[in-house]
Amino acid sequence: MSSSDVPPAVPGGSRAPVHVNVHTYPAQLQYPPRTYLLFSVLVTIFCFWPTGIVALVNALRVNSLWKTQQHDQARKASKRARNWGLLTLSIGVVAWVVVVFWASITYLNR
Repeated sequence: MSSSDVPPAVPGGSRAPVHVNVHTYPAQLQYPPRTYLLFSVLVTIFCFWPTGIVALVNALRVNSLWKTQQHDQARKASKRARNWGLLTLSIGVVAWVVVVFWASITYLNR
């Protein structure tokens, strides 16, 4: 078998290397970002509702943005939901500590 009998690697006859970017993946292989929906609901109910609503709205937007192929916006909404949820949790913890401290001082000064 001579070198002319070897079939080409590419159907068009070219044996040029194929350049594939290994850092980009098709959308079917990517997973949608976390929604943080349960976390947002819980911190809205138990901690501080004004900032919790912002976290909840962003958490609800993640799946709809992902389904409409707006992957970057979905990731940003997920990150915003997490950050607003953590802020809400922080405000809630600080508020509970202040309330418990105030109640204990009031109780001890009777």
